[in-house]
Amino acid sequence: MVTTYDVNQGYGWGRFPIGAPNPLGFFKTIVDFLLFSSLFMGMQGVGMVYTSYVIQGLAPTPAVLAIMLLVPLAVYNMNRKTDEEEDSVNHPERFKFTSRFGKVLEYGAYVAYALAVLIALPFGLVAVLVTLVPLLAGVLYSVPLLPRSFGYRRLKEIPVMKNLVVGSSWAIILVFLPCVVAGASVTIPTLLCLVMFFSYVFIASAMPDMRDREGDALAGVVTIPVMIGLDRTRKVLDVMNLATAFVLIGVGIGATLSPVIMALFAGALGYTQCCITSFGRFISPDLICDILLDGGFVIIGGAIVLVQVLLPILL
Repeated sequence: MVTTYDVNQGYGWGRFPIGAPNPLGFFKTIVDFLLFSSLFMGMQGVGMVYTSYVIQGLAPTPAVLAIMLLVPLAVYNMNRKTDEEEDSVNHPERFKFTSRFGKVLEYGAYVAYALAVLIALPFGLVAVLVTLVPLLAGVLYSVPLLPRSFGYRRLKEIPVMKNLVVGSSWAIILVFLPCVVAGASVTIPTLLCLVMFFSYVFIASAMPDMRDREGDALAGVVTIPVMIGLDRTRKVLDVMNLATAFVLIGVGIGATLSPVIMALFAGALGYTQCCITSFGRFISPDLICDILLDGGFVIIGGAIVLVQVLLPILL
């Protein structure tokens, strides 16, 4: 979410609270801090991996929850550092924040990822390697490592490839890290969970590209919306979410998964479809991209916890 502030408001990045208290302005500043510092993405990581535990029928491990708080926090702050040119056009308020606190965010990201690796270390080499997947993907995604003769310097610049890398890297850590730490085998729910998270993250990474189409085009970043336009991109995401629904519901019914898991799949897919359908029509793109998609599993994971707490009380 990109929030603008009135010059006399007294809150915002670059000003101190002066004058009469403004509760709304203070609230916006707190929300923007959560978004711009990537703490909100860390909360999303916790919600996603908790959902992964529930789908796979595993008991949540505090160490994995901590890792999935730290890893998104680190990776997204590293990514913001390499995306300053695009952010200066697409997200001026976020750019102002990251410019002011750049060193703190950069070094904090390094410390956060180092802590995540240290937490994974007691669970073995495989757990460490899985924990490092988003970092390696983030480096390939944002850092210009490809040869100049290739035509692209970063995976971020390659249409579709960027979304494939982001979707697959997050799906891998969200699904397999709980398995590795718990010593559990791969099951049908594990594979379906992998499909669900890949699809969700792919869509969640493509929709900000729809919002940022003009800025990306000016910066020379050829995203899917830049290449095929907004309407066609929306149709592609519709088809992808529908195909994911067929796979999850069809295989889930065939594997006789519990009604609770089937309802969770249906809820997540329905939630995603509402975001796609509402984009630019009923809800602002900033709210959809920065809150409803980047925080989708904060909402879904929170709902799961609420149900788990209330059911024993009600029954």
